[in-house]
Amino acid sequence: MFASLVLSLVLSADVTGGCPGELFRIERSKNANVVVYEAKPGRGAPLDPDEPVTASWVLLASTGAREPLTFFERLFAYGFDVRREAPGFALTLKALKDRVIHLTATGTCPAARAVINGHEGQLKRIFVKADDRKLPPTVSYVELFGVAETGEALYEKFLPR
Repeated sequence: MFASLVLSLVLSADVTGGCPGELFRIERSKNANVVVYEAKPGRGAPLDPDEPVTASWVLLASTGAREPLTFFERLFAYGFDVRREAPGFALTLKALKDRVIHLTATGTCPAARAVINGHEGQLKRIFVKADDRKLPPTVSYVELFGVAETGEALYEKFLPR
């Protein structure tokens, strides 16, 4: 209960002048900890041109505290590359290189947009089902959750390549 209250407060933090800070998150089957991807606002712009996104752990399985990603997590699993792309940025997760997430502004608020089951919409979360009984862990499947412009829920489940 405490952890979910902390998460609500942390994830609703106003970092972009009235816009929610969270773009999307990655949840895992391993435990309740999540990786949160947040918009970093720029001066007079929804996104900082040099570092538009930050990512960190929210430790919901314990205290609800935040921790930075480790070097290896940034390099392989939860890291990302960002490049400028009109009218915003293109973000590619290290673990999902074939899925581009477009960072744009919806009004004046930053948003993460992606194709989910053939339809473009706002990406809200990614769930990863992993088997960590052996090293390295293997991913059983990935689920994407989002919202279309119409307000319709978007969902896709796929096996990683």
